Amino acid sequence: MVATDPNTMARGGGTSESRPLFGILWLLLATTLFPVQDVIIKGLSGDLAVHQIVFWRGIFALPLVAAIAWYEGSLWPLKLGSVPLQGLRAGTAFCSYLVYYMALAAIGMAETAAITFSTPIFVTILATIFLGERIGWYRWLAVVMGLVGVVVIVQPGAAVFEPAAVLALLAAVAYAISIICTRRLGSRSNGGAMTLFSVIFFILGGGVLGLIFSGLQTASPHPSLAFLYRDWVAPGATDWLLLMVLGCTSGVGFFALSQAYRLAEASVVTPFEYTYLPWAILWGYLMFGALPGVSTWIGLTLIVGAGLLIVFRETLRGRSVVRRRGLGVLRQR
Repeated sequence: MVATDPNTMARGGGTSESRPLFGILWLLLATTLFPVQDVIIKGLSGDLAVHQIVFWRGIFALPLVAAIAWYEGSLWPLKLGSVPLQGLRAGTAFCSYLVYYMALAAIGMAETAAITFSTPIFVTILATIFLGERIGWYRWLAVVMGLVGVVVIVQPGAAVFEPAAVLALLAAVAYAISIICTRRLGSRSNGGAMTLFSVIFFILGGGVLGLIFSGLQTASPHPSLAFLYRDWVAPGATDWLLLMVLGCTSGVGFFALSQAYRLAEASVVTPFEYTYLPWAILWGYLMFGALPGVSTWIGLTLIVGAGLLIVFRETLRGRSVVRRRGLGVLRQR
């Protein structure tokens, strides 16, 4: 998801003008749209390269993202703050989505989403190291509970261990670093600047990876690596349509998230991000005939419980980072 500028929030949806019901409805629209992206990407993973999809997703999303930034009043002046920190933030987000999409090519949507929703756990850990935040025993309990949930799903050492689950875990860690960078940027940047910078980075990053991996001609039996090493091809008519829907869904989803966090405090709407998971399970079953196993259900319950405990605890403490920026997983999606 995209972290909105506090100044923009004050103009468009601060606490004095808070409309939590509308904020929740916008958030629910976003969590309904974003699983559609995962369905499209998983469907395209057998024909197109992951970097090609990232590239065209960015191309089609860019006009919508720019229009949304203009609508929110954050397009100009474009506040970047620290360019190196913006680069680290965009780079880790890019790596996060790249490996997330690679994981989608090999494992179910529910498993991939469940592991990735451990991001708030890693944000909490990294915040103690890089931001000097103090963590009480409630949040440490949530961290341990969430990590246990991840281990239950990933099942390291098991005979049926799937390496793609590690990719989903890496996506969560990389995205947690991106969120820490967002916090460090603070008011030196705004939501429009960060989003446009990220989208442009995604376009350039997808293009560069296309130049690198398309010429390697390395075949792999594993779907995730095949997704990475595949050459760029000319998309068919259906593929072009799906890529355009992918970009439009991204732009509209960003707008819905932005509206949600402008109309209501993050502590109100963030818990509703977990409604993404039922949609991921439903789409995974309808489109690919996949249902989560028992271990995934157990791990998912632990991860969601840990995330909600962190949000609840920080809300009680009145932490401004929760009220302003939130701990959501979808904020840069």
